[in-house]
Parts: sequence; C-alpha cells; structure tokens
Amino acid sequence: MHIFLYILLSIFTLVLLILFNYLIIGYLGYRFAMSRKSFLKKKIEKKSSKKRSDECKVYFENYEKVNISSFDNLNLYAFYKNNGSNRLALVIHGYGGNHFDVYMQCMMFENKGFDILAVDLRAHGESEGDMLTMGFLEHKDLIDWINKMKEINNYEILLYGISMGASSICMALGVSSIKNIKCAIEDCGFDNANREFSYVFSKSKLKCRWIYKIFYSYVKRVKKIDLKKIDVIEKLKKANIPLLLIHGSKDNFVPTEMVYNLYDAVKDKNSKLFIVKDASHGDAFENNPTLYRQEVYNFINKYFN
Repeated sequence: MHIFLYILLSIFTLVLLILFNYLIIGYLGYRFAMSRKSFLKKKIEKKSSKKRSDECKVYFENYEKVNISSFDNLNLYAFYKNNGSNRLALVIHGYGGNHFDVYMQCMMFENKGFDILAVDLRAHGESEGDMLTMGFLEHKDLIDWINKMKEINNYEILLYGISMGASSICMALGVSSIKNIKCAIEDCGFDNANREFSYVFSKSKLKCRWIYKIFYSYVKRVKKIDLKKIDVIEKLKKANIPLLLIHGSKDNFVPTEMVYNLYDAVKDKNSKLFIVKDASHGDAFENNPTLYRQEVYNFINKYFN
C-alpha cells in the first residue's frame, strides 16, 4: 500500500513539475516576443529611438492627438493632420515601433496633398494594451480607425504599413466591410505569424524547436491566440484592392521569400511587387529614398488624381 501511494505521489509530482516547466517556458517565450515589455520589442524600440532625429519630433508637433476605444476597451491613440484634403493616408508603424518611426512616410504622403493619420498600435507608443497580437487584433483596430476617419470626412483612403503594420493592413483588406480604400502599400510584412515567429526564434538564443512549440502552445491555450491562424495570405486572397508590396532583398527579420507568397495571393491585377536591393528589414526607404518615393508615387498616382 505504501509503495502504491509512493508511486502515485511520484507521478503527481512529475506531472506538476512538467506543467510548471511548461508554464514557465511558455510565459518566458511570451515575454520574449509578445508582451508590451518583451525583450524583442524593447530591443527594436531601442534601435529605433537611436535613429530618431529632432526633426521627427518637431514634425509631429503640428499633429492632433486623437483616440478611439477598442472592442476590448483599450484606449488607442493616433496623430492626425488635417491639410484640408479629401484624401487620407493612414500610416502604421511596425513591431516595436510607434508613429515617430514613420514620419518620413507621413511627409512623403503629405507632400502629395494627403491628410495624415499616424497610428500607435495596441501595446505600442501611447496606446494601451499589454499584449501585441501580430495583426490578429490590430487589423480589427485598423478597421475601427478607418470608420472613425470616415465620420470626420468621407475620405478616399490610402493604407500604408510597415512590418507588423503591413501585415495588419493586408489582413484588413480581406474584410468585406472595409470601404473607401483606393489602394494600399505594405512594406516588409510577414505572410503568417507562426512562420514569422518560428523564424525569429530559430535565429535567437531560443533555438530549440521544443521551446518554440511550448511558446506556441502557451499562447494558444493561455492567451487564446493561434499563431497559425494569423494567416495574411488567406486574408489577402479575399481582397480586391490594388496593393504595392515592398521588401528588402536582405531582410533578416522577415525573410524576403515571404513577400513572394503575399504577392501570389493578391487578386488585383494592378498590384505590384518592388524589391529594394541590399535593403534590410524596414530600411527600404532609407536605403534608396529617391527610388522608393518614385515607386510609391507612380503607384498611388493611378488611384488619386
């Protein structure tokens, strides 16, 4: 009898130990990649802040801070400049960034006569939220921003996003209720959140495949987000809006091959692929700003007179 109880106790202890390790490893993976204060996000934030100029901060002093409440009661913020136009460029930063990181893109569109809305995604910048969701909830927030701006003016809208912001835009394009969108531009977005994080983990110190599997399972079961189902390709297949797809040829964060997968999913025949030679992740504009502007302007001139 004592031996039987000992065996049961040993099994129970082992199960608890496995469960404890699962939760700890899963949580650490989540803190590495998806929380507001994640190691990966803070690393990118630090890199971005070093590149920020005083000109960037001065530029946004003329913007109005606006907000919406998300479906899950977060206060989300964006920065709006009314130039008296009937066209709006809705500009979205990438993973670990905020509206400051897209100020050159805002200037690019403002020079073409657009009103500007530069968004801080949930869990980024001044927006609330403890968790980023790789476009799963961000694209729903984006649709709320579009509806908010349509209340202000019956805008003709251009969507522009970079990195995670680009993938969020692509996902929003696949929502049938989206209106007033004339065209969109995505720069270095990923094709699937699971493939993207799997790639990022493989390049980090957390290289073991089983660690990633625990992270994936933890996020799915505890945070109720299935990374495999954050599939930008499937959303794009439902879209029918002209899209300019931009990617650097030397992107080591979102593999360049992903943009070809996205391009193959696009139905609109006026969409275009633009690969920037030697550009790394998110650096296509800075790598060749003249060519970048030329490609963007040539594309949007077809849809905005």
